Amino acid sequence: MIAVTGASGYVGGVIAAGLGPDVLRLVRRPAGLQDLAWSFATPTDVLAAELRARGVTHVVHTAWDMQASKLAELEAGCVAGSLRLIEAATAAGARVIFISTISAFAGARSAYGQAKLQVEQAVFDAGGVVLRLGLVMGAGGMFGSLRKSVAKGKIVPMIGNGKEPQFLLPEASLVEAVQAALAGRFDAEHAPITLANPTPVPFREMVQRLALEAGRKIVLVPVPWQLLYAAFRTAEGLGLKLGFKSDSIVSFIYQNPAPDFAVQARLGIEPPGWD
Repeated sequence: MIAVTGASGYVGGVIAAGLGPDVLRLVRRPAGLQDLAWSFATPTDVLAAELRARGVTHVVHTAWDMQASKLAELEAGCVAGSLRLIEAATAAGARVIFISTISAFAGARSAYGQAKLQVEQAVFDAGGVVLRLGLVMGAGGMFGSLRKSVAKGKIVPMIGNGKEPQFLLPEASLVEAVQAALAGRFDAEHAPITLANPTPVPFREMVQRLALEAGRKIVLVPVPWQLLYAAFRTAEGLGLKLGFKSDSIVSFIYQNPAPDFAVQARLGIEPPGWD
């Protein structure tokens, strides 16, 4: 029995759908028999009892607060809640597979990357598996948002000069990797497994390819990242929710200079590139 946190979100939804109808979905607002009410505030003993009663053997942890932009917020919510989840899963005899991010690495400057790193260590301490995802290619997330923006408008704002490398991960490759983790293929790994095609695609080229797919002619307008960062920080200070956060700009600009794909290659995982 497999449980997936954040199954109502994009990545969690892709994984849950790929694993089949019997997956137990841990979500804030249950809507069906296979849904279980859960949030980062759920007490450890309550969740452990539920997991044990349902015979859960694996927990795929994808849930995250994508609105929080400060490290203190993430530590109080996502990190603390993830630690309770890991403790509950361990008490119930379930193994944790943590869906992390390529933005998590030693020296990460973004709050997002730093908070994910803290959870990664707790997962390893509990004997779990960590999958660091590149940019998932699909209808949701950042890739999906860009696709929609390109399909609608002729002028597309671009952070900086557009040279920032994007490491892409097809949805099917993500599901296959999670299935391999559930089958125990990664049990002996004690390092994060970075999942993405190792050939980077510059951000500018990625947007241009999306425009070509949509049959659109677009104009890319470079915007200094410092200006965007200041604008989003100001909006966040005023309590505004814009669907994008200042910390995401930090993740975008200060990326991992050398993502390690060695484990992925050794395990024979080969996510295809963007044809």
